[in-house]
Amino acid sequence: MAPFKVVVHSLTSEPTDSSHSPSLTAYESEPFSSPNALVFIHGLTAGPHTTDLTHLRAALPSEYSIWELRMRSSYSGWGYSSLDNDVQDLTRLVRYLREDLKNKRIVLMGASTGCQGALEYNNHSSQPPRVDGYILTSPVSDREAANALWSSEALAESLAVAKELIDQGKECTTMPKEHVPFFATPVTAARWGSFAATGGAEDYFASDISDEVLADKFGRVDKPLLILPAEKDEMIPASVDKQRLLERWSTAAPKGMVSELSGLIPDADHVVSSSEAQKWLAERVAKFLSSI
Repeated sequence: MAPFKVVVHSLTSEPTDSSHSPSLTAYESEPFSSPNALVFIHGLTAGPHTTDLTHLRAALPSEYSIWELRMRSSYSGWGYSSLDNDVQDLTRLVRYLREDLKNKRIVLMGASTGCQGALEYNNHSSQPPRVDGYILTSPVSDREAANALWSSEALAESLAVAKELIDQGKECTTMPKEHVPFFATPVTAARWGSFAATGGAEDYFASDISDEVLADKFGRVDKPLLILPAEKDEMIPASVDKQRLLERWSTAAPKGMVSELSGLIPDADHVVSSSEAQKWLAERVAKFLSSI
């Protein structure tokens, strides 16, 4: 990526914050002081400035700025964090945008594991302040991806270790390295269970989830939703019909909530690495933002 300018915003922790969340840092891209915000939620092991958003910045309507938040789960922090923490951190940013900066529209855009954060924000029991739309790019099941990297037996054994630690009240204990060998950073038992277990808190996008569970996951969406899976996503099992999966997600959401602009990103891999795919994605996102 070529160098680009940002404005750094410090979100200090409130004295009355019962979640004990630390101070956070948010980064606003040009055009600065726009009335609307697109909040980009990064995927696993990623964080602010690790994803090339050049085409997205160029395509956005002029009244939108891209915001990136360094959350507790950013970069290597994901293994000690949780979806609850993500919602708390995003709530801090949304309140700052609404109350301090008086932004008119705020849209959350998740990428990969960031898609769980976007939907969990909508569904969370804490009822965080409402936003005006959601975008899911390259949504995948981390559980199915783990199964592709590892044998079913090894994954089951790993999850059994996590469950034993959780049952002993040791959910914050780091998993033994041999049971999470493909991660370079520590992962707690609680996060591993949330991440890789069937029915875990992050089990949003697996192809084997029942229609009833999908209705609970997607059925509470109350703002426009754009879903953009990657056509050639290597993190989705080859046996899965991605178009059919997108249709199931769309059907599970309330009628009219899923944008007609939703669709597979042509020729895109999981991280949407090609310039052409990035341009297509950027143009589709820009149309969606203009439509709401």
